[in-house]
Amino acid sequence: MAPDHHQNGNSEKSQQAPPNKDAKKPRKEEKKDEDLSEEDLALKQQLELYVERAQDSDPGVQKLALESRQEIRTATSSMTSVPKPLKFLRPHYGTLKKFFETMDEGSLKKYMADIISVLALTMSEEGDRESLKYRLLGSAEDIGSWGHEYVRNLAGEIGVEYQSRQMEDKPFDDLMDLVKQIVPFHVKHNAEPEAVDLLMEVESLELLVDHIEKANYKRTCAYLTSFASYVSEFDDMQILEIAYKIYMKFEKFPDALRVALRMDKLSFVEQTLGACKDALELQQLCFILARQGITYELEDHVIVGNEDKKELLQDIINNSKLSEGYLTLARDLDVMEAKTPEDIYKAHLIDGRTSAGGNVDSARLNLAATFVNAFVNAGFGQDKLMTPPPPEGSNAGSWLYKNKDHGKASAAASLGLITLWNVDDGLPHIDKYLYSNDVNVVAGALMGVGILNCGIRNECDPAYAVLYDYVGKEDSAIRIGAVTGLALAYAGANKEEVYSLLSPLLADSKNGLDLVAFAALSLGIVYVGSCHDGIAQAIFLALMERSETELGEPLARFLCLGLGLLYLGKQVCAIELQIILVMLQFIS
Repeated sequence: MAPDHHQNGNSEKSQQAPPNKDAKKPRKEEKKDEDLSEEDLALKQQLELYVERAQDSDPGVQKLALESRQEIRTATSSMTSVPKPLKFLRPHYGTLKKFFETMDEGSLKKYMADIISVLALTMSEEGDRESLKYRLLGSAEDIGSWGHEYVRNLAGEIGVEYQSRQMEDKPFDDLMDLVKQIVPFHVKHNAEPEAVDLLMEVESLELLVDHIEKANYKRTCAYLTSFASYVSEFDDMQILEIAYKIYMKFEKFPDALRVALRMDKLSFVEQTLGACKDALELQQLCFILARQGITYELEDHVIVGNEDKKELLQDIINNSKLSEGYLTLARDLDVMEAKTPEDIYKAHLIDGRTSAGGNVDSARLNLAATFVNAFVNAGFGQDKLMTPPPPEGSNAGSWLYKNKDHGKASAAASLGLITLWNVDDGLPHIDKYLYSNDVNVVAGALMGVGILNCGIRNECDPAYAVLYDYVGKEDSAIRIGAVTGLALAYAGANKEEVYSLLSPLLADSKNGLDLVAFAALSLGIVYVGSCHDGIAQAIFLALMERSETELGEPLARFLCLGLGLLYLGKQVCAIELQIILVMLQFIS
């Protein structure tokens, strides 16, 4: 039978060896090698030789290869892209891991673990944490020698591993050993935020204090105080406490005091004042307390020199010298001359403006002028509308009687703003209006007393002495004026006498909603941020006793506002939150 040429041709073709795909690889690799510079090619060949010798059966050869790691160390000091040594070693990563499993325990295996840990920086799968795994199996040499990027990557893996072990209730002493190496490295190399982040992850922020030095405490504390604003209530106190300790470590008492006030810990305030021995700096601390409206009595151990200096410091805290300092500054700046509302309006500079409607809206214009006059002359103790004596032969006299109804109350209260902080000179100006037959004038004068004493602490306590009697008057307007005056005079002071005086007003159902609403608001202002349970319950009961019609009135919102002020800036507990939720039901 004749041979089938067609079949034979196919068989010949079939007998031909198929093209070897792997044969192309060396060509590609050769092409890649050709693209490399001579320096890169020499580095690649040298690293491949190290890999080969690291797997040698001779321990001496292994040791020489494993100790030749300078190329990798320098490559990981800083990384903007994958370093060439790590790139050239990528194909051998799996090979080195397999060989590591076969190695005998000893120093050589630990050296190999160090190298694999560094290679894992760019070669391990996400989430495997192999860099940390082999670091824990490696030698105890300084991890900082492997560079910033390696340490930064290791810190990230430690945070994840710590959380994992914490959930599984596993020990993490080995992780803390690494943390104690990483934190000093970060602090030494101007990476304080990263040190803080790592210590927060492993819940050991207290370790930071020992490593902070005078050269870097400002950056560290600035980061800590900023970071505290973005964490939960318990954690923010821990962070701020570390910042406080660092400031105290370097005797930066003003900064430490600000942190203590932010934490609302009077024990830290006392500790700061007691540690400060410089007289001028101690005065600065007292001015900070006064500016924040902190009611604080200096203890016997906070004495610089003698009792007279202690009295001076207490006067600073009480703001007793505030008006004196303010007026001294005004005289130095030559701005003591009183201004009129017209000086502010500058209406004469506007062309075509007429005063045709001036007589029609005179009461409203006068009220506006009262406010402008009070604000522009606040604290100066004199003006051209309220404090000048009435013209001779005039019974109408002062500017006050050019207003009507509530305008009179505003005018009388403006005296408190004009004489702000100057209790000795301001009270005589206001006192004469307390005996007026017009209830609006009396109510305004009572509010003026509160404004005058705002932020001032005095042993005689004139504000409370004056306002106390008027809270029990029959007229509702006068009572509201006294209640509001107490709120202004003792805002944030947590004064127990005010609580004892105003809380019965909330419990008395015979009082009108207006008086109850202002009493609740005043208590909220005086006890702002205190989470006072007694006041919260009193406001809550006052809300329950009011009808739906009364709760629908605008003044009812003051009850809710007073309750909100009690918890201003606080994360409330479950019971307090329940009270607020019930309150919201009333609003809806």
